[in-house]
Amino acid sequence: MRKQTFKMNGRALLLGVIAAAYPAMGYTAPAARVDFATGNVKAIGANGQSRTVVKGAQIEQGETISTNNGRAQLRFTDGAYVSLQPESEFRIDQYRFDGKQDGNEKGFFSLLKGGLRTITGLVGRSNKQNYQVSTSVATIGIRGTEYTIQYGQSVTGTVGEGEINVCNGAGCLSVTNGESYYVQGQELKPVITNKRTDLPPTPPQPPVPGIRAGEEYSPEGINCDFVPCGSPTPTPPLTGTGNFNVAFATQAGTTNVITNTTATLNNGQLISFNRGGSIDSISGPYSEVGGDNILVWGRAAMNSGGELIHYAVGVPMLDFTPVLRMTGTYTLMGATAITDSSNNPIGKLTKMTMTANFTGITSASLAVDMMMNLGATPNKVTQGSGFFSGGSFTFNANDGGSSGVNTTVSGTGFFAGTKAERAGFVYSVNDAVQAINGRGAGGLQQTSLTPTPVPQ
Repeated sequence: MRKQTFKMNGRALLLGVIAAAYPAMGYTAPAARVDFATGNVKAIGANGQSRTVVKGAQIEQGETISTNNGRAQLRFTDGAYVSLQPESEFRIDQYRFDGKQDGNEKGFFSLLKGGLRTITGLVGRSNKQNYQVSTSVATIGIRGTEYTIQYGQSVTGTVGEGEINVCNGAGCLSVTNGESYYVQGQELKPVITNKRTDLPPTPPQPPVPGIRAGEEYSPEGINCDFVPCGSPTPTPPLTGTGNFNVAFATQAGTTNVITNTTATLNNGQLISFNRGGSIDSISGPYSEVGGDNILVWGRAAMNSGGELIHYAVGVPMLDFTPVLRMTGTYTLMGATAITDSSNNPIGKLTKMTMTANFTGITSASLAVDMMMNLGATPNKVTQGSGFFSGGSFTFNANDGGSSGVNTTVSGTGFFAGTKAERAGFVYSVNDAVQAINGRGAGGLQQTSLTPTPVPQ
């Protein structure tokens, strides 16, 4: 990754955020949306007036988000994700994104106190000096990076993936994957430290006070007797150009995952994506497209080389801390038909479960159980294991038994969503008895997330 440096302005701490699926928006449009808020979170305008913010609220340029005893997550119009810790103040000084990288986009922010976790994105990539967040201690230059900041009298942080440059009046320091940094003051050069900045997870929320027998409340604590709660509004599939994880399987049977890459989607249809430095465009017809605003899957033809592909695309994970030393269970949301090398359907994945024992920021051990109709064999069961490392996971499964292994599955994928609420995957399958080879894609949804028991 190309190293970046930024001019000092005396009090700056630079933040970059990830591109995700948003339509083009003008300069006067809201800068961000609140994806999550709990506790007494306020938005304070430049005129000093404050308002309480809840999920779905729009945040304007010039406003300061004060979390007080709560937490909040912001998603910017370029797909930015910023997760704010309790007792934090984060101000949007200047923001502009018109849906494209033309050098006019800008994002200048101030972290006044507290902590945050973020992933970098489009704004500032074509002109890196147009994206900056400030404190009184240091500036940080970032691109294509997930990292944390904790700011009080000093600044500390840890890089999850990518690279940052930490600068102040005493000099600059490059910090890469897994490294942590410490800045004691404006006149002391930033240094590498062995102490990680692992920001605490969201604490358990207390029950809604005053609930009486027979009353129904929404998750936000609204009495449904006074305000009809109704059913959740279905979320549309991913749409727009942004920073995503992409898994794809080709007709030749190869499976790949590219994390944090630029892709364009239209209601779940993958239009194009950056495949290792070159842009691959996808052409129809599309089949079995499904998913939501976190994860989608489908199959289609690819213009470059005429490959037929299965794909899964998802919003990269952001807040890793809540899943550390946790066990997540997942069930199948949907999947494409299993196809042969000519893209002819030869089967269907009918059931899949996965258990993920998270042990680190981007690490977990996996157990998978799959059921598929393959060729003339109904309800073929394969079981296996895998590992999550460095942003993607792999797994292998088979139907081994007393009669030997007849069917093998090899797959790869990624977790998606703030707390790994989804998992997208692609796979290849081989049936030795029927002499068939196939490939497919699909999505899993998290059904539970519980603490992993500590061995006694």
